[in-house]
Amino acid sequence: MPNNMKVLLSMLKARYVVVIVTLLLTVATAALITDLLPRQYVATTSLVLNGSDSPFDAPVVTAKGTVAYLSTQLDIIRSRGVALSVVDALNLADDGENQNKFHEATGGEGDIREWLAENLLEELTVTPSGDSRVIALSYRSTNPQRAAATANAFADAYIQKTLEFRIDPARRNAAWFDEQLKNLRQRLLDSQSQLTHFQQEQGIISIDERLDTETNRLNELAKNYVQAQAEASDVRSRQLGQNHPEYKRAINREQDMRSSLTRQKDLLLELKKQRDKLGILAREVESNQRVYDATLERYYQTSLESQFNQANISILNAAAVPLLPSSPTVLFNYISAILFGLLLGLIFAVLAEVSDRRMRTPADIDAMLGARVLASV
Repeated sequence: MPNNMKVLLSMLKARYVVVIVTLLLTVATAALITDLLPRQYVATTSLVLNGSDSPFDAPVVTAKGTVAYLSTQLDIIRSRGVALSVVDALNLADDGENQNKFHEATGGEGDIREWLAENLLEELTVTPSGDSRVIALSYRSTNPQRAAATANAFADAYIQKTLEFRIDPARRNAAWFDEQLKNLRQRLLDSQSQLTHFQQEQGIISIDERLDTETNRLNELAKNYVQAQAEASDVRSRQLGQNHPEYKRAINREQDMRSSLTRQKDLLLELKKQRDKLGILAREVESNQRVYDATLERYYQTSLESQFNQANISILNAAAVPLLPSSPTVLFNYISAILFGLLLGLIFAVLAEVSDRRMRTPADIDAMLGARVLASV
Protein backbone atom coordinates (compact mmCIF):
# COMPACT_ATOMS: atom_id res chain seq x y z
CA MET A 1 0.00 0.00 0.00
CA PRO A 2 1.45 3.41 -0.91
CA ASN A 3 2.72 5.54 1.96
CA ASN A 4 0.21 8.36 1.25
CA MET A 5 -2.70 5.94 1.56
CA LYS A 6 -1.29 4.57 4.82
CA VAL A 7 -0.97 8.07 6.20
CA LEU A 8 -4.58 8.90 5.18
CA LEU A 9 -5.99 5.73 6.72
CA SER A 10 -4.08 6.21 9.93
CA MET A 11 -5.26 9.80 10.10
CA LEU A 12 -8.90 8.81 9.57
CA LYS A 13 -8.56 6.03 12.12
CA ALA A 14 -7.28 8.51 14.65
CA ARG A 15 -9.80 11.20 13.77
CA TYR A 16 -12.85 9.03 13.15
CA VAL A 17 -14.69 10.80 15.97
CA VAL A 18 -14.48 14.10 14.06
CA VAL A 19 -15.87 12.46 10.92
CA ILE A 20 -18.71 10.74 12.74
CA VAL A 21 -19.69 13.80 14.76
CA THR A 22 -19.66 16.00 11.63
CA LEU A 23 -21.74 13.42 9.75
CA LEU A 24 -24.29 13.16 12.54
CA LEU A 25 -24.55 16.94 12.89
CA THR A 26 -25.02 17.35 9.12
CA VAL A 27 -27.73 14.68 8.93
CA ALA A 28 -29.45 16.10 11.99
CA THR A 29 -29.40 19.59 10.47
CA ALA A 30 -30.83 18.26 7.19
CA ALA A 31 -33.55 16.41 9.09
CA LEU A 32 -34.45 19.56 11.01
CA ILE A 33 -34.57 21.70 7.87
CA THR A 34 -36.62 19.06 6.05
CA ASP A 35 -39.08 18.95 8.92
CA LEU A 36 -39.36 22.74 9.11
CA LEU A 37 -39.79 23.30 5.37
CA PRO A 38 -43.45 23.61 4.31
CA ARG A 39 -44.84 20.70 2.31
CA GLN A 40 -45.36 21.60 -1.35
CA TYR A 41 -47.94 19.76 -3.46
CA VAL A 42 -48.01 19.76 -7.26
CA ALA A 43 -51.16 19.03 -9.28
CA THR A 44 -51.00 18.58 -13.05
CA THR A 45 -53.60 18.93 -15.79
CA SER A 46 -52.84 17.52 -19.25
CA LEU A 47 -54.24 19.28 -22.33
CA VAL A 48 -54.37 18.10 -25.96
CA LEU A 49 -54.09 20.77 -28.67
CA ASN A 50 -55.70 19.62 -31.91
CA GLY A 51 -54.12 22.16 -34.26
CA SER A 52 -56.36 24.99 -35.47
CA ASP A 53 -58.96 26.48 -33.17
CA SER A 54 -62.00 25.99 -35.40
CA PRO A 55 -63.14 24.11 -38.52
CA PHE A 56 -62.96 27.42 -40.40
CA ASP A 57 -59.17 27.68 -39.94
CA ALA A 58 -56.57 26.07 -42.15
CA PRO A 59 -54.85 23.18 -40.33
CA VAL A 60 -51.27 23.62 -39.15
CA VAL A 61 -49.24 21.04 -41.03
CA THR A 62 -45.62 22.18 -41.17
CA ALA A 63 -43.17 21.48 -38.38
CA LYS A 64 -42.31 25.16 -38.15
CA GLY A 65 -45.99 26.04 -37.97
CA THR A 66 -46.58 23.44 -35.27
CA VAL A 67 -43.74 24.79 -33.12
CA ALA A 68 -45.00 28.35 -33.52
CA TYR A 69 -48.55 27.25 -32.68
CA LEU A 70 -47.45 25.43 -29.51
CA SER A 71 -45.25 28.35 -28.44
CA THR A 72 -48.20 30.70 -28.86
CA GLN A 73 -50.41 28.47 -26.74
CA LEU A 74 -47.79 28.31 -23.99
CA ASP A 75 -47.60 32.11 -23.93
CA ILE A 76 -51.40 32.33 -23.72
CA ILE A 77 -51.53 29.94 -20.74
CA ARG A 78 -48.87 31.98 -18.93
CA SER A 79 -50.54 35.31 -19.74
CA ARG A 80 -51.85 37.67 -17.09
CA GLY A 81 -55.30 37.60 -18.69
CA VAL A 82 -55.65 33.87 -18.04
CA ALA A 83 -54.33 34.29 -14.49
CA LEU A 84 -56.89 37.05 -13.82
CA SER A 85 -59.64 34.73 -15.04
CA VAL A 86 -58.43 32.11 -12.55
CA VAL A 87 -58.50 34.69 -9.75
CA ASP A 88 -62.11 35.54 -10.62
CA ALA A 89 -63.18 31.91 -11.10
CA LEU A 90 -61.85 30.87 -7.66
CA ASN A 91 -62.95 34.13 -5.96
CA LEU A 92 -59.44 34.55 -4.60
CA ALA A 93 -59.76 38.32 -4.22
CA ASP A 94 -62.66 37.83 -1.76
CA ASP A 95 -60.71 35.45 0.47
CA GLY A 96 -59.81 37.04 3.82
CA GLU A 97 -56.45 35.29 4.04
CA ASN A 98 -55.44 36.53 0.61
CA GLN A 99 -56.55 40.04 1.49
CA ASN A 100 -54.38 40.00 4.61
CA LYS A 101 -51.37 38.76 2.63
CA PHE A 102 -51.97 41.47 0.04
CA HIS A 103 -52.03 44.23 2.69
CA GLU A 104 -48.90 42.85 4.35
CA ALA A 105 -47.01 42.66 1.05
CA THR A 106 -48.13 45.93 -0.56
CA GLY A 107 -49.59 47.99 2.25
CA GLY A 108 -52.94 47.90 0.45
CA GLU A 109 -51.63 49.75 -2.62
CA GLY A 110 -52.44 48.48 -6.08
CA ASP A 111 -54.95 45.96 -7.41
CA ILE A 112 -55.33 42.77 -5.40
CA ARG A 113 -56.41 40.87 -8.53
CA GLU A 114 -53.21 41.81 -10.34
CA TRP A 115 -51.13 40.89 -7.28
CA LEU A 116 -52.82 37.51 -6.95
CA ALA A 117 -52.43 36.86 -10.68
CA GLU A 118 -48.68 37.47 -10.49
CA ASN A 119 -48.40 35.11 -7.51
CA LEU A 120 -50.33 32.42 -9.36
CA LEU A 121 -48.04 32.66 -12.38
CA GLU A 122 -44.97 32.24 -10.16
CA GLU A 123 -46.22 28.82 -9.05
CA LEU A 124 -47.38 27.74 -12.51
CA THR A 125 -45.32 25.48 -14.76
CA VAL A 126 -46.29 24.76 -18.36
CA THR A 127 -44.39 22.02 -20.17
CA PRO A 128 -44.92 20.68 -23.72
CA SER A 129 -44.66 16.92 -24.06
CA GLY A 130 -41.88 16.24 -26.58
CA ASP A 131 -43.09 16.18 -30.20
CA SER A 132 -46.76 15.65 -29.31
CA ARG A 133 -49.51 18.24 -28.90
CA VAL A 134 -49.91 17.45 -25.21
CA ILE A 135 -49.19 20.21 -22.68
CA ALA A 136 -48.72 19.57 -18.98
CA LEU A 137 -50.03 22.39 -16.81
CA SER A 138 -48.76 22.09 -13.21
CA TYR A 139 -49.48 24.24 -10.18
CA ARG A 140 -47.64 24.12 -6.83
CA SER A 141 -49.20 24.98 -3.47
CA THR A 142 -48.90 24.14 0.21
CA ASN A 143 -52.53 23.02 0.07
CA PRO A 144 -53.17 19.90 -2.08
CA GLN A 145 -56.83 20.77 -2.73
CA ARG A 146 -55.87 24.28 -3.78
CA ALA A 147 -53.16 22.94 -6.10
CA ALA A 148 -55.66 20.71 -7.95
CA ALA A 149 -58.38 23.37 -8.09
CA THR A 150 -55.98 26.01 -9.41
CA ALA A 151 -54.49 23.71 -12.06
CA ASN A 152 -57.96 22.84 -13.36
CA ALA A 153 -59.02 26.50 -13.20
CA PHE A 154 -56.02 27.46 -15.36
CA ALA A 155 -57.02 24.83 -17.93
CA ASP A 156 -60.62 26.09 -18.04
CA ALA A 157 -59.53 29.73 -18.21
CA TYR A 158 -57.12 28.97 -21.04
CA ILE A 159 -59.83 27.21 -23.07
CA GLN A 160 -62.23 30.10 -22.48
CA LYS A 161 -59.57 32.67 -23.40
CA THR A 162 -58.84 30.79 -26.62
CA LEU A 163 -62.53 30.94 -27.51
CA GLU A 164 -62.60 34.67 -26.79
CA PHE A 165 -59.58 35.25 -29.05
CA ARG A 166 -61.44 33.64 -31.93
CA ILE A 167 -65.05 34.65 -31.27
CA ASP A 168 -64.49 38.34 -30.46
CA PRO A 169 -62.70 39.19 -33.75
CA ALA A 170 -65.27 37.11 -35.64
CA ARG A 171 -68.08 39.10 -34.06
CA ARG A 172 -66.42 42.40 -34.94
CA ASN A 173 -65.85 41.17 -38.50
CA ALA A 174 -69.46 40.03 -38.79
CA ALA A 175 -70.68 43.46 -37.64
CA TRP A 176 -68.37 45.18 -40.14
CA PHE A 177 -69.52 42.92 -43.00
CA ASP A 178 -73.14 43.55 -42.03
CA GLU A 179 -72.61 47.30 -42.35
CA GLN A 180 -70.82 46.87 -45.67
CA LEU A 181 -73.64 44.68 -46.98
CA LYS A 182 -76.12 47.48 -46.41
CA ASN A 183 -74.05 49.84 -48.58
CA LEU A 184 -73.37 47.22 -51.23
CA ARG A 185 -77.04 46.21 -51.36
CA GLN A 186 -78.06 49.82 -51.89
CA ARG A 187 -75.41 50.26 -54.57
CA LEU A 188 -76.65 47.14 -56.36
CA LEU A 189 -80.27 48.31 -56.20
CA ASP A 190 -79.30 51.74 -57.54
CA SER A 191 -77.40 50.25 -60.49
CA GLN A 192 -80.27 47.90 -61.29
CA SER A 193 -82.71 50.80 -61.09
CA GLN A 194 -80.58 52.88 -63.48
CA LEU A 195 -80.44 49.99 -65.96
CA THR A 196 -84.20 49.42 -65.81
CA HIS A 197 -84.96 53.14 -66.11
CA PHE A 198 -82.71 53.47 -69.15
CA GLN A 199 -84.35 50.49 -70.84
CA GLN A 200 -87.82 51.86 -70.17
CA GLU A 201 -86.87 55.37 -71.24
CA GLN A 202 -85.42 54.19 -74.53
CA GLY A 203 -88.02 51.48 -75.05
CA ILE A 204 -85.26 48.86 -75.30
CA ILE A 205 -86.35 45.23 -75.23
CA SER A 206 -83.64 43.50 -77.21
CA ILE A 207 -81.18 45.97 -78.59
CA ASP A 208 -79.02 43.38 -80.35
CA GLU A 209 -81.96 42.11 -82.43
CA ARG A 210 -82.96 45.65 -83.29
CA LEU A 211 -79.40 46.48 -84.33
CA ASP A 212 -79.39 43.46 -86.64
CA THR A 213 -82.72 44.54 -88.16
CA GLU A 214 -81.67 48.13 -88.65
CA THR A 215 -78.30 47.07 -90.06
CA ASN A 216 -80.06 44.89 -92.65
CA ARG A 217 -82.32 47.80 -93.47
CA LEU A 218 -79.27 50.06 -93.87
CA ASN A 219 -77.73 47.58 -96.28
CA GLU A 220 -80.96 47.45 -98.27
CA LEU A 221 -81.16 51.26 -98.38
CA ALA A 222 -77.54 51.44 -99.51
CA LYS A 223 -78.32 49.03 -102.33
CA ASN A 224 -81.39 51.05 -103.38
CA TYR A 225 -79.40 54.26 -103.18
CA VAL A 226 -76.79 52.82 -105.54
CA GLN A 227 -79.59 51.91 -107.97
CA ALA A 228 -81.12 55.39 -107.66
CA GLN A 229 -77.72 56.94 -108.36
CA ALA A 230 -77.40 54.78 -111.46
CA GLU A 231 -80.85 55.81 -112.70
CA ALA A 232 -80.13 59.51 -112.04
CA SER A 233 -76.85 59.23 -113.88
CA ASP A 234 -78.64 57.58 -116.79
CA VAL A 235 -81.28 60.32 -117.15
CA ARG A 236 -78.60 62.96 -116.92
CA SER A 237 -76.67 61.31 -119.71
CA ARG A 238 -79.79 61.24 -121.90
CA GLN A 239 -80.27 65.03 -121.49
CA LEU A 240 -84.02 64.84 -121.08
CA GLY A 241 -84.16 68.23 -119.38
CA GLN A 242 -84.81 69.10 -115.79
CA ASN A 243 -88.54 69.42 -116.34
CA HIS A 244 -88.93 66.02 -117.90
CA PRO A 245 -91.07 63.74 -115.67
CA GLU A 246 -88.66 60.82 -115.91
CA TYR A 247 -85.73 63.10 -115.01
CA LYS A 248 -87.58 64.56 -111.99
CA ARG A 249 -88.62 61.11 -110.81
CA ALA A 250 -85.05 59.76 -110.99
CA ILE A 251 -83.54 62.78 -109.24
CA ASN A 252 -86.20 62.82 -106.50
CA ARG A 253 -85.73 59.11 -105.90
CA GLU A 254 -81.99 59.60 -105.58
CA GLN A 255 -82.49 62.41 -103.04
CA ASP A 256 -85.06 60.38 -101.08
CA MET A 257 -82.70 57.41 -100.95
CA ARG A 258 -79.85 59.65 -99.77
CA SER A 259 -82.01 61.15 -97.01
CA SER A 260 -83.27 57.73 -95.92
CA LEU A 261 -79.74 56.35 -95.89
CA THR A 262 -78.52 59.28 -93.78
CA ARG A 263 -81.38 58.88 -91.31
CA GLN A 264 -80.73 55.15 -91.10
CA LYS A 265 -77.05 55.77 -90.37
CA ASP A 266 -77.95 58.24 -87.63
CA LEU A 267 -80.40 55.71 -86.20
CA LEU A 268 -77.74 53.00 -86.14
CA LEU A 269 -75.27 55.33 -84.46
CA GLU A 270 -77.85 56.17 -81.79
CA LEU A 271 -78.62 52.49 -81.28
CA LYS A 272 -74.93 51.71 -80.85
CA LYS A 273 -74.64 54.50 -78.27
CA GLN A 274 -77.60 53.06 -76.44
CA ARG A 275 -76.05 49.59 -76.63
CA ASP A 276 -72.74 50.91 -75.23
CA LYS A 277 -74.46 52.70 -72.36
CA LEU A 278 -76.64 49.68 -71.75
CA GLY A 279 -73.50 47.52 -71.61
CA ILE A 280 -71.86 49.88 -69.11
CA LEU A 281 -74.94 49.82 -66.89
CA ALA A 282 -75.23 46.03 -67.20
CA ARG A 283 -71.56 45.50 -66.35
CA GLU A 284 -71.92 47.79 -63.36
CA VAL A 285 -74.88 45.73 -62.16
CA GLU A 286 -72.91 42.53 -62.72
CA SER A 287 -69.86 43.88 -60.87
CA ASN A 288 -71.96 45.09 -57.96
CA GLN A 289 -73.69 41.72 -57.86
CA ARG A 290 -70.36 39.85 -57.69
CA VAL A 291 -69.04 42.08 -54.91
CA TYR A 292 -72.28 41.75 -53.00
CA ASP A 293 -72.35 37.96 -53.34
CA ALA A 294 -68.71 37.62 -52.22
CA THR A 295 -69.28 39.89 -49.23
CA LEU A 296 -72.47 38.05 -48.33
CA GLU A 297 -70.62 34.73 -48.39
CA ARG A 298 -67.85 36.09 -46.19
CA TYR A 299 -70.47 37.55 -43.84
CA TYR A 300 -72.13 34.16 -43.44
CA GLN A 301 -68.76 32.55 -42.67
CA THR A 302 -67.76 35.13 -40.06
CA SER A 303 -71.25 34.95 -38.58
CA LEU A 304 -70.87 31.19 -38.15
CA GLU A 305 -67.39 31.67 -36.66
CA SER A 306 -68.76 34.14 -34.13
CA GLN A 307 -71.30 31.54 -32.99
CA PHE A 308 -68.90 28.57 -32.87
CA ASN A 309 -68.18 28.10 -29.17
CA GLN A 310 -66.15 24.88 -29.26
CA ALA A 311 -62.39 24.97 -28.83
CA ASN A 312 -60.11 22.39 -30.41
CA ILE A 313 -58.54 21.86 -26.99
CA SER A 314 -59.33 18.84 -24.85
CA ILE A 315 -58.49 18.05 -21.25
CA LEU A 316 -56.65 14.74 -21.39
CA ASN A 317 -56.24 14.34 -17.63
CA ALA A 318 -57.80 16.66 -15.09
CA ALA A 319 -55.70 17.47 -12.04
CA ALA A 320 -56.37 15.25 -9.04
CA VAL A 321 -55.65 16.15 -5.42
CA PRO A 322 -52.03 15.03 -4.80
CA LEU A 323 -51.63 12.56 -1.92
CA LEU A 324 -47.89 13.04 -1.36
CA PRO A 325 -45.90 16.28 -1.32
CA SER A 326 -43.49 16.93 -4.15
CA SER A 327 -41.11 18.77 -1.83
CA PRO A 328 -39.16 18.59 0.31
CA THR A 329 -37.90 15.20 -0.91
CA VAL A 330 -36.86 13.39 2.28
CA LEU A 331 -34.79 10.62 0.66
CA PHE A 332 -32.86 13.04 -1.55
CA ASN A 333 -32.20 15.37 1.37
CA TYR A 334 -30.87 12.53 3.58
CA ILE A 335 -28.64 11.09 0.86
CA SER A 336 -27.28 14.55 0.10
CA ALA A 337 -26.72 15.19 3.82
CA ILE A 338 -24.81 11.91 4.24
CA LEU A 339 -22.54 12.61 1.26
CA PHE A 340 -21.99 16.20 2.32
CA GLY A 341 -21.40 15.16 5.95
CA LEU A 342 -18.78 12.61 4.95
CA LEU A 343 -17.00 15.15 2.78
CA LEU A 344 -17.17 17.83 5.48
CA GLY A 345 -16.00 15.34 8.14
CA LEU A 346 -13.03 14.39 5.99
CA ILE A 347 -12.13 18.05 5.57
CA PHE A 348 -12.39 18.69 9.31
CA ALA A 349 -10.28 15.58 10.03
CA VAL A 350 -7.56 16.82 7.65
CA LEU A 351 -7.63 20.29 9.21
CA ALA A 352 -7.42 18.79 12.71
CA GLU A 353 -4.47 16.63 11.67
CA VAL A 354 -2.68 19.58 10.08
CA SER A 355 -3.13 21.71 13.22
CA ASP A 356 -1.98 18.90 15.55
CA ARG A 357 0.46 16.77 13.56
CA ARG A 358 1.46 13.48 15.16
CA MET A 359 3.71 10.57 14.22
CA ARG A 360 1.51 7.65 13.31
CA THR A 361 3.58 5.60 10.83
CA PRO A 362 7.30 4.72 10.39
CA ALA A 363 7.32 7.10 7.47
CA ASP A 364 6.30 9.95 9.82
CA ILE A 365 9.27 9.14 12.13
CA ASP A 366 11.62 9.11 9.20
CA ALA A 367 10.20 12.38 7.86
CA MET A 368 9.97 14.25 11.15
CA LEU A 369 13.06 12.92 13.10
CA GLY A 370 15.29 11.78 10.32
CA ALA A 371 15.66 8.32 11.97
CA ARG A 372 14.81 5.09 10.32
CA VAL A 373 12.58 2.58 12.12
CA LEU A 374 14.31 -0.77 12.37
CA ALA A 375 11.33 -2.69 13.78
CA SER A 376 7.80 -2.12 15.08
CA VAL A 377 5.60 -4.18 17.40
